[in-house]
Amino acid sequence: MTLGLFPLNLVLFPQSRIALHIFEPRYKALINECFERGIEFGVTYIDEGHMHTVGCAARVVEITNRYDDGRMDIIVEGDYRYALVELAKTDQPYAVGEITQVYDDLAESLDGDLLADVLGTYNLVVAMVFGPQAPTFTHDELSDTPSYDMAPKCGLANEQKQQLLTLQSENARLRLLQKHLGQLLPAMRRAEQVQQFIQRDGYMRAMPSREK
Repeated sequence: MTLGLFPLNLVLFPQSRIALHIFEPRYKALINECFERGIEFGVTYIDEGHMHTVGCAARVVEITNRYDDGRMDIIVEGDYRYALVELAKTDQPYAVGEITQVYDDLAESLDGDLLADVLGTYNLVVAMVFGPQAPTFTHDELSDTPSYDMAPKCGLANEQKQQLLTLQSENARLRLLQKHLGQLLPAMRRAEQVQQFIQRDGYMRAMPSREK
């Protein structure tokens, strides 16, 4: 199976949507072809010239804006994960990869206690960041792969996102989020406490001048 590849300095997860601005001629050709034919392309994380082998297939959900010079703004949604086997030889202006689909280990049962712990911490973190409009979840709102629901708003570095994308176990992905959020929440609470301390009486008021 082949996919046209779009190497980017970001990690796309299945079920997630992101906005992209397309301006390079080769990627304008890729996106136009995929949109017109209703086919997917591969988003592969590239870091300092290194292209990772596990990526996420994406489909164009919407072209939100087309410019006179052919540039476009689009919304894409992640579908399935793939592993890049090799680059194919084609006449296309963009890279094309021979890929195989990556699946989870279906023999493993989801750890409900682990999920509940991660979900609770996630909701606390996003509520601190986003306030009343926080993208929190109830258990019933989660998909079959809840790690992908929560990961985009967890403050993960690209390297952590790539690691999460590569893992073939939902429990392993949840443990990665549990560790990350468990370290993040105390730091956020400390930062909030410092801000509250600064804003107390006597610290935000102008200090009275002393007569000489």
